[in-house]
Amino acid sequence: MKNLHGKKVTFLVLAGLIGAVGVVTPLVVSAKQTTSVPTVATQQTPKASSKVVIGQKFVAPQLKLKDNTYTLDYKISDVNGDSVQDKVILVGTKEMIDGTLDAYASDLSVVVQDGKTHGYVKYDWVYKGTDGKMYGEIGREPNLIIGDYTGDKVDDIIVTAPQGGNGGYVDHLILAWEENKLKAIFADNQDTVKQ
Repeated sequence: MKNLHGKKVTFLVLAGLIGAVGVVTPLVVSAKQTTSVPTVATQQTPKASSKVVIGQKFVAPQLKLKDNTYTLDYKISDVNGDSVQDKVILVGTKEMIDGTLDAYASDLSVVVQDGKTHGYVKYDWVYKGTDGKMYGEIGREPNLIIGDYTGDKVDDIIVTAPQGGNGGYVDHLILAWEENKLKAIFADNQDTVKQ
């Protein structure tokens, strides 16, 4: 677990589009945002079809995810610039506590299912702890914000990961599609490993 008590507040500022407000929650001022999708959408693979439901387990055998990986949020938007809508899915691992799923998720990852090929691309949000080990980012009810934040006319992905507690800390990650993969272009958790 990260040390939440020693973390300093970082304000997210990107080209005047995003600012920290109140308890450091992001506010998108002028970027075009993708609206939320219905609670249920179809996840297509070449041979099978299954449903993606927020709060339910996420299964994609080719990604080799842990059994307790859940869909935390998802949006539909063209994030790779091919003019075909893609599925952007935020996933993370959750544990059962007293018979209910914990509000916290760990091992946060962004999965993009290409709308044209139906293949998956995954970005694991990991950071290096003070002990030198690699850890998956955690968050309390993390979510996605989609919009063009880099000005290249292709939607980018922001992940917000509230840390909970009285400090109102929120970690942010901005991903853009470059060279057929997701690349971190900003992370306010300075220990985030950029892939």
